[in-house]
Amino acid sequence: MIVKKLGMVSGGSFPGAGYNERKVAEGVARLMAMENVDAAMRHKVELLHEAGFDCAGEIEKYLKERSRTYGNTKTTRFQFHIAASVKGQVMSADELTDFARHLMAEAGYGRQPYFVYNHHDTDNNHVHIFSTRIQPNGFPIPDHHDYARLNAAANRILSSDINRDIHRIFSYGYLTEGQFANIIRSHGYKFERVEDGYVLFRGGVKAATIPLSEIVRHISQGNDTRKERAKQLRAIIRKYKDVIADGKVQNVENVKGHKGQKKKYVRRKVNPDIRKIKGSNGKTLSQEEHRHLSVLVDTLKTKFGIDIHFQKDRNGEIRGYGIVDHNRKMALDGSKVMKLSELIDFARGQERKASPFDIYRDLFAMEVRKSGVDGEMTIRLFDGSEHTRTMSPRQSAWYFNSPESEREDVAIRIAATIFSTEIFEAVLLKYPVSDIRSRIASVNIIKMREGVRAIRVVSADGYSATYPMTAEELRCHARLQGEAANGFLRQLAILRITHEDATELTNRIKELTAKSTGSITLPLRQSDYNPEQSKAFSTHQCSVLTRLMPHDSTSTHSVNREWEVGKQSRYDHIDNQQSGTCVSL
Repeated sequence: MIVKKLGMVSGGSFPGAGYNERKVAEGVARLMAMENVDAAMRHKVELLHEAGFDCAGEIEKYLKERSRTYGNTKTTRFQFHIAASVKGQVMSADELTDFARHLMAEAGYGRQPYFVYNHHDTDNNHVHIFSTRIQPNGFPIPDHHDYARLNAAANRILSSDINRDIHRIFSYGYLTEGQFANIIRSHGYKFERVEDGYVLFRGGVKAATIPLSEIVRHISQGNDTRKERAKQLRAIIRKYKDVIADGKVQNVENVKGHKGQKKKYVRRKVNPDIRKIKGSNGKTLSQEEHRHLSVLVDTLKTKFGIDIHFQKDRNGEIRGYGIVDHNRKMALDGSKVMKLSELIDFARGQERKASPFDIYRDLFAMEVRKSGVDGEMTIRLFDGSEHTRTMSPRQSAWYFNSPESEREDVAIRIAATIFSTEIFEAVLLKYPVSDIRSRIASVNIIKMREGVRAIRVVSADGYSATYPMTAEELRCHARLQGEAANGFLRQLAILRITHEDATELTNRIKELTAKSTGSITLPLRQSDYNPEQSKAFSTHQCSVLTRLMPHDSTSTHSVNREWEVGKQSRYDHIDNQQSGTCVSL
């Protein structure tokens, strides 16, 4: 374990938020924990992350608000930012997160608000932790001898316990000695095969000796579970081979710097064994094949906790591979899952043809009719609700002047634009990002200064918000009593919070639309967007909806396509259930 404190930053700012959020946006990091953060902030970050948005501004603002000094210090170095790294994948993201919590407590930051990000842009698993040094009383946490204190704390937390590591290794199922060797490699150990067992090394130092008799004693028996898992792994690998061949998985070698910054390329080291693999023609693979295979190996490791170990013969040539599945704690021969020749073949077969509008067709039905000079649009959402808007002259002209074959697509773009908030509300209610109900401690009706009635929602952490009530809502509540009345108010609170979330997502998409179309400002009303802006808006919204909705939730438009009939297996969506590395140490 290496614990490194990043350079101090003056000016009372928190650039660690932007750094880590950029990593999340680039697909090489994940927010693992938000400690001592109120429920409202936690919900907002979870929502925006689920929708694929950057939360750097929200997080930095939050930490600044909780870094008030009240004149109790002259320091301007508010940010506390450290990184903790382990060799290889010996500790999972969850275990590193637990380590981060212990480390922050040992370092005196256990009660401070802090954020933990797991990064997987290198071969070594590591986390970044950042917080504020300013305590609630306005005094900073002392930073004298931080480096020595942090490393001393890490040593106390990770006191040497090789027996625990050995016990962990033996908790994996394996059928052969070779599979056992792959499990050792996956846990960050090097080894030497001796006459009566294995000698394990870590950091060049002898760590333990495992007798051969103990290895033989723990050999598992082949069973249906292993066969079933082999089928699942084959489905996962085939799916991601196709995705990678289509260029739909981000290659970390092509990450560009953000606007106003110098381009910085994040390059993961290519497994040297991949360069030794030869194709069916007896020649080494091309650079593109190297890149595809490297991305596949990295994706399986970071997304599913599946390690691939290539095996050499006496001449040093790659003849096969083994798999260590940390999720199911078992090792398998690669040939039982997929032949090496098939693993390295990224030639694409039939191309998939999907329409970007499929997701909308499953969300709502629509009707456009003439209303005077302009048009009027009504949509019926999947939850049964109906909404009607008058189309602007520009939208009406765009729709009615379009060829008959294109009108449906134009209507979908218009509906996606002017009914954006309503669409998001319906989706968030059916597929909630977090359990809003559990956040609510109490709801009651209060009288505002203006004389209007409103509901006050108090969350479990004491945060409160007020929402005005309509006359119809007041009448409905007046007809109820006891638990029914209280349940009505809670449901009303959920609807109000969901509306806020939907509005937040719509505003984020407006920002993206303005940037992608080069618009200085967008029209105040979405019904006044020109066709280019409507197209950009619906494209960004479609991307967000895809992230919010389960991949297998759509109906005939997105599931039963011609190219999928007879080819889709029940493992096609298995990554939705097993995303994230799940190594259990």
